[in-house]
Amino acid sequence: MVIFVSCEDETLIIEPEVTKSSIYFPFDSREDGSFVSIYRNNTDETVYITLAYTQKSFDDSQNYDFCNDIQNFRRGIITSEWIMINAKHPVIAEVSVPNQNDHPNLISYSLPMGTYLGFISEADQCYKEQYDVFNITTNEAFALE
Repeated sequence: MVIFVSCEDETLIIEPEVTKSSIYFPFDSREDGSFVSIYRNNTDETVYITLAYTQKSFDDSQNYDFCNDIQNFRRGIITSEWIMINAKHPVIAEVSVPNQNDHPNLISYSLPMGTYLGFISEADQCYKEQYDVFNITTNEAFALE
C-alpha cells in the first residue's frame, strides 16, 4: 500500500487544453517543476498525448520546429535526446468523466530543469498547434527544505 501525504497549504492545478489537433499549456516557462495537471479534453473522444523531456538546451524553444522529431516518434522512431514522461497517454473526454473529484486526466509532475514538449501522439501531419513547449527554469522541485 502506498499513501501520499502533502503538507502544502495550496496545490497549483494547471489545466492544459487538448483536442484531436491541438494541445495548449497555459504557460511557456515555470520556475518550479512541481505541479498538478488536469488535462481538459472538450471533444467527444479520447485523445492520446505525449510529454517528452528534450534533454537538449534550446535558447529559443518557443520558435523551434519539433515536427521532424514528432513525426519520427509517430512512426516508432524515438529521438535519442528525448526522455518520454507520458508516452501516448489517453486523455479522456470531459463528457465521459464520471466524477470530477477523481479525474482520470489528473497527473502530478516533479520535473527537473529543462525543455519539455507536449504533443498529440496520433496524427497524419504535424503543425505547431499539435505541440506545445515549456521550460522549467530551476530544480526547485527537488530542493530539500
